[in-house]
Amino acid sequence: MHNISIIPIGSGSTGNCFYAETGKHAFLIDMGIGYRRVKEALARHQKSLDNIDAIFVTHGHYDHVKAASAIANHVTCKLYTNESVLYPLRNAKCEKVILEKDEPYVLAEDFTVKMFGVPHDYAYTCGFSFTSNDAKLSYVTDCGKMNKKIYNEIKGSDVVIIEANHDVEMLKSGPYPLQLQKRILSAHGHLSNDDCAQTILKLKEDGCSKFLLAHLSKHNNTPEVALETVRSLLNDDTIFLYACPEAGDDLLEF
Repeated sequence: MHNISIIPIGSGSTGNCFYAETGKHAFLIDMGIGYRRVKEALARHQKSLDNIDAIFVTHGHYDHVKAASAIANHVTCKLYTNESVLYPLRNAKCEKVILEKDEPYVLAEDFTVKMFGVPHDYAYTCGFSFTSNDAKLSYVTDCGKMNKKIYNEIKGSDVVIIEANHDVEMLKSGPYPLQLQKRILSAHGHLSNDDCAQTILKLKEDGCSKFLLAHLSKHNNTPEVALETVRSLLNDDTIFLYACPEAGDDLLEF
């Protein structure tokens, strides 16, 4: 029996939405992908929004909340986030629950979520770790800099969804203006492929072995470059690596 299943429906600056199952509980992370596309991606694997237990939102940037109203109107579950996201979600017609940072929240006897802060240029951007019985899934994107506190939250996970936003040289020689490049490279921007690789190397040493590379830049990265950067540092064929596409419907089961 699989403990964790994930469908990366959308990942990147055009829109973000992940479907996940830990144990018997199903949920969405972010709502930056349109309702129809989410519905079709789930239906391909005989899954439905009707059966999700919760929706979790990391922050209020458009690529994470732009489909909130449409999706929320088709679910009966609650939406969990932090208070800074309430205004972007004001038209989402579902009950909203404000989570306390760094405090475990028990949704069911065998399903707990913990929200923690990550440095990004939104008022309060968060990551999540989800546990169901012995299975743990962690999610960290839109993170300018990995730090010890975030690392301690995600270590020990069975599966980690982690940002590999850009290749630094591609960014510096790419189409973005200098000011935008500086923002992305800053401690409140996005994790580079190298940042991601260094974090995965440490997580591997702590026993993690399954990683989804997420939020890849359309202009400053490719799945091949991101995967090669991480693989070259790890030098370990036993580690599972998957680069999340901009739009997809693959079902990953662990």
